[in-house]
Amino acid sequence: MSAAPVIRSRSLELMPGVQLNVHAVCGPQGSVLIDTGIASMRPQVLDLCAEAQRVAPLRFVLLTHIHADHIGCNRAVWEATAVPFAAAGAIPWAEDLERHYREFCVTDALPDSPGQRREIMSLMDGPVPIQLLLVEGNRFFLGGGVELETIAFPGHKLEEVGFLEARTGTLILGDVLLALAAPFFHGFQTATGFAASLTRLEDLLASGRVQQVRTSHHPPMSPEGALQAAQQTRQALEEVRVATLEAARGVTFEALWREVSRRLGRQAEFRGYATLRAQVGELVGAGELRRDGPLILRS
Repeated sequence: MSAAPVIRSRSLELMPGVQLNVHAVCGPQGSVLIDTGIASMRPQVLDLCAEAQRVAPLRFVLLTHIHADHIGCNRAVWEATAVPFAAAGAIPWAEDLERHYREFCVTDALPDSPGQRREIMSLMDGPVPIQLLLVEGNRFFLGGGVELETIAFPGHKLEEVGFLEARTGTLILGDVLLALAAPFFHGFQTATGFAASLTRLEDLLASGRVQQVRTSHHPPMSPEGALQAAQQTRQALEEVRVATLEAARGVTFEALWREVSRRLGRQAEFRGYATLRAQVGELVGAGELRRDGPLILRS
């Protein structure tokens, strides 16, 4: 017998204009939690787990991607439920938070600092083992015809996925649609991959399979609203590309990063540093930029 899924969320305001959402999807035979938010959300996240468990046993925690604001209550959920965690990659970042911090946040231009360390590490409550590697097409059957299909959306993070619940047409995403109200670059690890993921999302929205989109940093959206957000994200990617090309006038990478941050009104911090590193690498590969020793300039 078929059944309607139960989909619930918990939210907080992460910063002005940017919310943070954690979701649960429940069928008659099983439930899943999607992402775990930040450490300060512990009461809400554990309450969401309990609410899901009242519908059906919690089977998995599915991570859209491994960034601090998506794995912050991992330890609390793992200790409360003992369910397996699943992610598409970057697994050491969930299992070793010091490595997560060091590889994500510390650069030559921005060395470690007590303030930055407190800010980032306080978002996460502890490591957990990742027991399942997510790949495109993985399906999670929750009974009564309720199932989640895993869809790859690389860009913001190389190993990012979303989940489509076909019966209600609910698409649950991480950061495919960027939080553009943030004062820093929400950023990406691949510009070309991100553009391809946005095209895939737009095609999916046009197919009629999606009736509602729930993301990590936006209120629930209609397909029309999600399409508009995808266009805004695409525009933001183009602004980074154009600003990078315009600022590349025989400057070092650090000078380029600071100038692009200034031009686009973003904080010069580690997320932008990683974004510009990815953008420069792709533009050099495409022949639009070239390196002359430590300097970067237009080809």
